Amino acid sequence: MELESWFDRLTAAKMKRMLGEPEGQQLDCKLVRDETDLKRNLARVLAGFANADGGVCLWGVDARKNAEGIDCISDFPGVRQARQFASRLDELCPMSCSPGVTGVRHRLIAKRGGPEYVATFVPPSNLGPHMARYGEDRFYQRIGASFLRMEPFQIADMFGRRARPELSCKLLPASIQRSFEVRLTNIGRGAARAPFVRLRVSRRFGRSEFSRDGIPLRGSEPDRWWMHAGGADFVLHAGTTVKVCDVWAGIDPTRQGKFEVPSECVVEFVMGALETASVEGSETFRWT
Repeated sequence: MELESWFDRLTAAKMKRMLGEPEGQQLDCKLVRDETDLKRNLARVLAGFANADGGVCLWGVDARKNAEGIDCISDFPGVRQARQFASRLDELCPMSCSPGVTGVRHRLIAKRGGPEYVATFVPPSNLGPHMARYGEDRFYQRIGASFLRMEPFQIADMFGRRARPELSCKLLPASIQRSFEVRLTNIGRGAARAPFVRLRVSRRFGRSEFSRDGIPLRGSEPDRWWMHAGGADFVLHAGTTVKVCDVWAGIDPTRQGKFEVPSECVVEFVMGALETASVEGSETFRWT
């Protein structure tokens, strides 16, 4: 996730360079006041971002309207006892929303001799709508640079959404030497029907001739791609994993003798299922 990567790389120096930048769909700033104020703000942040596209909240950063009436980052007073504050956020998170938001992370951001801050990452959620608690008891959604109360039709629409599948491609060591497995996992809430995976690997690698495919092979394509696809009766249920195939170094692993095998293999993939958008990506398998 690009937003989470930005969150992981964020430093105090990078934050200071954001002076004058506006808050937005995925960025919010909060000052830390009393406990009641903290709870209400946290509940809105978690529910609002989770019900939208996800986002990051910077605690200890002030944002105020500029001459044009736009909320922009204006000051960096920081957070007192930031480490304890991050721990307090962890304690408050489970009860901040109903249902709870999974995948929330908090990071202490500090620079020696300077103020300390805490950043909170909230992923988008497919378990919503999420209601903000701690005295709010309302549904919020991040729209533009504000957390707005959701209209009844928005809440009804989210309650009526069909549970969706979400596919993840992983590489794991195989039982045969110089090989590894490609596996497909449904990490979503809905069943993935007729899943498919298109694969391409680094040169000197290919689909193993000894592979016992978990998803039927449908043939090769131009530019060294090949395809595995299940039929309409092939269902990958939520939380389950299936082996796709084995990838190997292109040499019979039962042969004797020494030969050099590259230390890593890059696997490019395109995966999807019926009634879901396809996803492209890549993973690298390294021998240790």
